[in-house]
Formats: sequence, C-alpha cells, structure tokens
Amino acid sequence: MRDDRTRIGILTGADLRRGAAGGTRSYVLGLVRFLADEGLGVEIVANGPADDLPQGVTATPVSREHVASTLAFQRALRSWSAREDFARFALLHLQRPDDLTALRLQGGCPVVCTLHGDAARGIRRRRGRVAKAAYLRRERWAVSRFAALIAVDPSTADLYAQRYPAASGRLHTIPVAVEDSFARGPEPGPRHDGHVFLFVGRLSVEKRVDRIIQAVRSSGIPDARLTIAGTGPELSRLVRAATGAAVEFLGEVPHDTLPALYQTADALVLASEYEGLPTVALEALANGCPVVAPAGCGLEAVVTDGRGILVPSLDAFPQALREVVKLRDSGQRITLPQEYTWSRVGDAILAVYRSVVPEGVR
Repeated sequence: MRDDRTRIGILTGADLRRGAAGGTRSYVLGLVRFLADEGLGVEIVANGPADDLPQGVTATPVSREHVASTLAFQRALRSWSAREDFARFALLHLQRPDDLTALRLQGGCPVVCTLHGDAARGIRRRRGRVAKAAYLRRERWAVSRFAALIAVDPSTADLYAQRYPAASGRLHTIPVAVEDSFARGPEPGPRHDGHVFLFVGRLSVEKRVDRIIQAVRSSGIPDARLTIAGTGPELSRLVRAATGAAVEFLGEVPHDTLPALYQTADALVLASEYEGLPTVALEALANGCPVVAPAGCGLEAVVTDGRGILVPSLDAFPQALREVVKLRDSGQRITLPQEYTWSRVGDAILAVYRSVVPEGVR
C-alpha cells in the first residue's frame, strides 16, 4: 500500500556497500539523503546490498550480492522487474540509459535518467566497437522514452542534444553535488613535509593513472609523492608502473576519511580520458584542495579563480604540478561554490520531478 508521500524509486547499478568508491554511488546517496530530508518516500532499486542509508529509505536489491558486470546486473534487473508492480512509484530515476531496456514497467510511471557523461565512449574504450554499437541501439530506444534527462555538465548535455535532437527539449543540465557540510570550508590543518599529490577513484584504464605517476616522476619537484586512494582492474599494472617512484597505494578508503587526505595534499590530480563532472573534484575543492585535470572533463565552470589548473594535454601535466604547488604554498583559500551543494542541486532535481509527475511531488 502506498503511504501519503510521493514514492521515488532510485535505480542504480553502482556498488552501494560500505567503503565502495564511485561518483555514481556518491550521487545516489546524496540524492536519497536530500529527498528523505524533504519528507519524500524513497526506495533504492540496488545492485546488491546498500549500506548507510538514511532513516526511512528502503532498499530493494535485485541480486543478493553486488555484480560488477553491467550486463549481469541488467539480467538480474530483467528477472526482478517481471514480477514487480511499478505502480507503487510516482517516478523512477535511473543512472544509466540502457538500464531501461531491462525493465518491464507494468503499470507504468514516468522515468527520468541522469547522464553521468557519455557511457558509449567508456564502452568503446573497455569493450570495443561492436559493444559500443550494441549499447547505442539500446540507448537510442531508451532516450526516446524518458520523461526527462539530467546531464551533469554542459558538455554531456550538448553531446546528447546533438546525438538525439528530438530529446533536447527534455534535457536539463544539473551538476553533481556534495553535502552542504563539506562546502563550509575546512579548518586549516597541518600539511605534509614535502609535496604530496592525490588521486582518488577507480583504477580503470580510462582514468590513466599511469600518466599521473609519470607526471609526478618527471615534475622535478623535490620530494614529490603520489598517494592513490582506490582499487580496480588496473591495480597490478599500476603497481608495476610505479616501481622506483614515490607512490603509495592505499586501496579502498572509507569516504569519511577522505577529507584528511584532501586537506593535506598539494592537489587532487585527475587524468581521465572522459568524465562527467567528477564528484571527487568537488569534494577536494570543498576541503581546500586545488585540482589539476584535463580540459573537457566537466570542470570548466568550477576550476576557476585559483581553484586549480585545467591542462590542454597530458604533456602539460608536469608543468601544471609545479604551478599548483605555488598556488597551494601561496595560502590562497579555496572553497566550493554553493551551487554544487545538495541543497541547491536537490531543489533543481525536485523541479524536474514536479515537471513530469502529473499529480505533483509532495
């Protein structure tokens, strides 16, 4: 039986177990906390267990354990959805377009999808041209059926508007966000001796962490070190690539310990081939840590006014690291703009919900 609140379903294949990393995970958990605080009923349709959920948020796992394969998750989703009544949802919010192809929406409800960058590009990089073509067929079918699409940065919005012109009127650009408490700015803390650069994220091939290792090694900065927080399929190769370099691999790091890493590092360094707006960059800025990243990764509107350096190519990384050290040593205070907090972003997402739910969101 439905209660007197709007029930929002948030569907994700991200790993929601305690200690897991990932930008989509952070987005989902931040969104459900905001919605729960607004008094809305929230149910997460999850890929395995979901930990640390706010009070009142329920989780419905479609598989007993988390499965790393997207195709395996979608098979489990297809089996689960065949026996579900979607009439309990006023709205369903997906985090990847092709997940819609695995759903059998008996009873129907409006469906919204957040576009966390261009999934097709990642599939092409990891699985090849044929897999990308198969994905795009599913994406095309799904995009035509979404009531609204939320792009996390303007580049992603432009890409999808060009790819699917008929969907441009349903596209909204709303960034990812951090908790408001993050954006209040850190208290100044002690810094490491020497110079420490930081990478936080999944160790997968498109993140190009090997190029960060090379840049730190060739930067010419005395006592330069790199700390890597995260794990993934590239770990063994990166350990070999780091032989003889001052690199520390921390493995999976609990989210609540990341502020201390941000606050003591000279910069967060990202080198992704492609990216929507990366949450880790927002978290770093919120903790007073500048960001070095490639241009085109969704950070153009954020890494301004002395918040870091966007480089035109990876060849420019060593010089950028030298420049960001000067920025960090200058003592300039770095903060995150308020428009990247959940109080602002959540309100914008609620406005999208209200535009597609006929009876409104209460």
